[in-house]
Amino acid sequence: MPRKAPTPCRHPGCRALVASPGFCAEHARDDIGWQNDRLRGTRHERGYGTAWTKLRAIILRRDGGLCQPCLRARRVTRATQVDHIVSKAEGGTDDESNLQSICDKCHKAKTARESARARSGT
Repeated sequence: MPRKAPTPCRHPGCRALVASPGFCAEHARDDIGWQNDRLRGTRHERGYGTAWTKLRAIILRRDGGLCQPCLRARRVTRATQVDHIVSKAEGGTDDESNLQSICDKCHKAKTARESARARSGT
């Protein structure tokens, strides 16, 4: 049976080839990947435990399973996530009035805007 072709190391910018998908020897021990989540704590430690799962179901049902930012832009898109309108980092709460159903694309874009705002300090 033929061997699988080597793949590039998954570390950004590294061009080393590895026999199996993953990292080369130089980058195998770097603090990358899910390490950040381990540093942040579990979802329960961050406040996203059983109570959040129940609240998430309530919000998705309330919004009819539709992405609210897409609806405002006159598009109909299935929501897959629940988002804090005002992020918790900016003082938002888990109150139902601060939560909205959102699709993956809108959630990534909103998170990117919030991250950029946090990095710029405004």
